[in-house]
Amino acid sequence: MKILFCLNHFLPDQIAGTEVYVFSLIKALEKKNVQAKVLIPNYGKRNTKEYEIEKIKVIKYAEPSVLDRRAKRGYINSEGLKEFIRIVQYENPDIVHFHELSDTTHGITLYHIKSVKNLGFKVVMTFHLAGYSCKTGNLMYKERELCDGIIRIKRCSACSYYSIGNSELFSKLLTPISMLLYKIGLNTTLLNKKAGTAFGFPFVIKRFRNHFMELADNCHKLVALTHWYKNILIKNGIPENKISTITQGLPYYQNEPILQQPVFAKKVNEPGKNKMLRLIFIGRISYIKGVHLLIEAMQNLPPENVSLDIYGQVNESAYAANCVQRSKGLTNIHWKGILAPAQVINTLSKYDALCLPSAFSEMSPLVIQEAFAAGIPVVASDVYGNAEQIKDGKNGWLFKFKDSEDLRNKLNELIESSGQMINAKKYMPAIKSFEEVAEEYRILYCKIIEIN
Repeated sequence: MKILFCLNHFLPDQIAGTEVYVFSLIKALEKKNVQAKVLIPNYGKRNTKEYEIEKIKVIKYAEPSVLDRRAKRGYINSEGLKEFIRIVQYENPDIVHFHELSDTTHGITLYHIKSVKNLGFKVVMTFHLAGYSCKTGNLMYKERELCDGIIRIKRCSACSYYSIGNSELFSKLLTPISMLLYKIGLNTTLLNKKAGTAFGFPFVIKRFRNHFMELADNCHKLVALTHWYKNILIKNGIPENKISTITQGLPYYQNEPILQQPVFAKKVNEPGKNKMLRLIFIGRISYIKGVHLLIEAMQNLPPENVSLDIYGQVNESAYAANCVQRSKGLTNIHWKGILAPAQVINTLSKYDALCLPSAFSEMSPLVIQEAFAAGIPVVASDVYGNAEQIKDGKNGWLFKFKDSEDLRNKLNELIESSGQMINAKKYMPAIKSFEEVAEEYRILYCKIIEIN
C-alpha cells in the first residue's frame, strides 16, 4: 500500500502539531509495511526538489505563485497545480491523504483535492483545525460564547465583522447593510477592493460554506481527530458514514539532530532554587497561540512564587519581538528557543503545569497528550479542543477565552493552593500510542481501497 501525504509545510522547516502528527503517522505506518511519501509546495520557486528526513522522502513541488489579492481570495488556481498533478500521477499512490489546505491559492488548496479526485485517485482529508468550517477559526461567537459550529450566513457574517473590528457596534452597523446587499444579489466582493470585501461578507461566507461542502464531496473519507468536531461536521450536513473519528495519540519521536533548530532565544537568568509554581509553554510563537495572554497574566503575580519558561518556533517575528519586549522586567519569564520533539516529554516532566492560552479553537493539541504523558496538568483556554481532553479541576484547569485576567486568577489560585497540583496527578488519563493511531488509519485505508 502506498500513501502520498499532502500538506503545506513539513519538518524541519516547520515544527508544529500537524507536521509532527504526519511525521509520527508515517514512522508508525512503516512498521505496518505501508509506504509513504510527503508532498509539499516549494514556495516562490520554479523548481521541484526532494530531501529526506529520517528516511522519509519529501517532495517539494514548484510553486512560484505570487500571493496577490485575487490569490488571497482563492479566485485563481495556483501556478504550481500542474506540477502537483504531474507528481501525483508519477507517484501513483493508492491514496492521496491531505492534512492541510490553504484558504488562498498559495499552497495546497481545494483545487488540488478536486484535481486528484477527478484523476480517479482515492482521497482522504484529516481535519487538524476548525477553520475549515469556521471563518474566524475560533468557533467562539463574537469571542464570548462557544458556537454550535453550523455555518449560517447572517450569524457568521456578524461574528466575522466583530472579529475584524473587535466591536459590537462595528458588527451591528455592517451586518444589516451587507445582508441587504446580499438579498438583492449585489456582490461587492467582485469590485476587488477592501470596501467591496467588507460590504460583501455574506457572499464570502456563502462561498466559504460552498467550498466546505465541495471539500467533503470530493473526499472518500473525512477524518475527525475529536468527537466534538465530528458532531460539527454532521450538523453541517456531512453524512455520518463519510466520517471516521481517529483520536489523538502520543507522537513518535526519534533523537534526531535535524529536528533541533533553535531560531529564537533570549538570554535569561536561570530559575531560582526556591519552591515555586513552575509553568511551561510549548508551541508556535504566534498570536493564535496566545503567548501575549500568558505574559499579561504573569504580570502582578509574585515573581518569587511563579516562573514561566517559553519554548517555541517563531512564526510571526514582529509578534514574537513584541512579546519579548512586553516580558522585559519580568525576571521570572524565560525564553528558551525551540525544543526538539524528542525532548518534549522529558522537559515537561520538570515542570508543575503546562499553559496553553490558545486564542483560537484548538482541534486536539498534541502538547496536552504530551503533558499528561509527563504526568503534569494543563491550564488552558476554554475552547472545544482543550475542553474535550481537560477535565476542569481534575487533570487541569480551563480559563475564559482570551481572558488574561481569568488566567491570572487561575494561576494565583494554584500558587496559593499547591495541593491542587498534587491532586491533579491522580487524574492523569491513559495515553493512546501512535501505533494505535496508525493501525486505525491502516484499517481505514484498506476499506477505502477495498483490500481485505
